[in-house]
Amino acid sequence: MPRLLLPTLLALLCLPLQAEPRLATLEYPPYSSSVLEGGGSIVELTRRAFASQGHQPQIDFLPWARVRAELRAGTYQGALALWPQEIKEEQLIASRPLFYSQLGLFARQQDPVRFSSLADLRGLKVGIVRGYGYPPRLLTSGLITEEAVDDISNLRKLAARRFDLVLLERIVGEHLIANDSELRGRLVWQEPALERIPLVVGFTSHREGEPDWAAIFERGLRELHGSGEYTRILKRYAAPPFAQ
Repeated sequence: MPRLLLPTLLALLCLPLQAEPRLATLEYPPYSSSVLEGGGSIVELTRRAFASQGHQPQIDFLPWARVRAELRAGTYQGALALWPQEIKEEQLIASRPLFYSQLGLFARQQDPVRFSSLADLRGLKVGIVRGYGYPPRLLTSGLITEEAVDDISNLRKLAARRFDLVLLERIVGEHLIANDSELRGRLVWQEPALERIPLVVGFTSHREGEPDWAAIFERGLRELHGSGEYTRILKRYAAPPFAQ
């Protein structure tokens, strides 16, 4: 190697690597899933928003309780897809809403549960997921809740008559049921929806000397909207876009 090139090469090797965001998510199709092409609608939107700003985020799939634990430990700079209560509890900075989703109940098709208010559901056993930030009013309404590690486990318990109902987002529940031969045709969504939930990406507070990932992501989302790519991604996943 020529002598003049050696100092230059050593100097380049000593330069810090470009920082990239580390984000965590869970198996929550069609919004986020390691088995979906593109990783799910919110995962793909997140990747494309950062890519438009010259960044390639690392997005890891973990059990949801561990996502929250790792955020608190400082392992990740953000997480997706989050509900408002989770943003509040983890003291994160929320992105603009990427979707609005219906949160409500699933029942066995042969045993529908008719109700007009939460008071009608008091005493019923409802499956929920450990670590989800459910709206507090739902958890204090008199429902008897039992935790599981994920939504598909709850739906299978519902089909096995271990629950009366499962509390879940409509799009997620219908996706899981449609893709499981043991559940398909056995479980159904129950009207009315209990909440309209915005889904967001949440970021930890900006640290001095590090990129402001929340601001970078926001710029990327604006660029996706302006180019029309945001809508094209949503159409691929057949998910309703956030109304501007």
